[in-house]
Amino acid sequence: MQIKSKQKAFTLLELLVVIAILALLVGLGLRTFGSVQQKSRDSRRKQDLQNISKAMELYYNDFKHYPFSSNGKIMGCGTDSLELCNWGDPWKNSVNQTLYMSELPQDFTGSQYYYLTDEYGTSYSFFAHLENEEDSNVVLNVSGEPAYYSGTYCLVIDTVLSASTCNYVVMSTNVITTPEIVDSY
Repeated sequence: MQIKSKQKAFTLLELLVVIAILALLVGLGLRTFGSVQQKSRDSRRKQDLQNISKAMELYYNDFKHYPFSSNGKIMGCGTDSLELCNWGDPWKNSVNQTLYMSELPQDFTGSQYYYLTDEYGTSYSFFAHLENEEDSNVVLNVSGEPAYYSGTYCLVIDTVLSASTCNYVVMSTNVITTPEIVDSY
C-alpha cells in the first residue's frame, strides 16, 4: 500500500499578497530613484550658474561692467563683445581673443537659463527652473509656498517657453534686493 503525499503550494491569496508587496516596493524604489535624478539635475543647474558667475567676474575685469542682456541671453560675444551668446556655444570676445567659457552651459532638459542685468551693467542675475520644489534654494512666497520670479522665462511647457517659471536665482554679490516674485505660472 502506497501513501500519496500531499503537495504543498501557495494559495492564490498568498500569491496576491506577495505580488502586492513586491509592487509596493518597486513603486517606492522608482519614486526614490526619480527624486534622486531630479536632485542631481538641479545640482548641475546650480553648478552651471555658479560657473557662469565666475566667468562674469573675468568679463567685468576686462570691461569694467557686466555684459548686457537681451531676451535672457548674454550680450558678450563676438566683436567687442556686442553680440548675443548662445547657450551651448563658446563665450568668446573676437577682438582680444579672450575665451571666458569654452561652452556656455545650457539646461540639458530643453528648458533654458535666463540672464538679466541692470541698464549700466553693474549687477546681474541668472535664473533657472529647479525641478525639486522642496529644494531649500527655491524661491518662496510670503506663505512659504514655492513661487517664481516675475518676467523670467526658464521652463518649456508643451514646446512653449513659459513666462515667470524661474524659481532659482544666482546674483552678483553687489545686489541688495532680490527680484520680484509671483505665486504661480
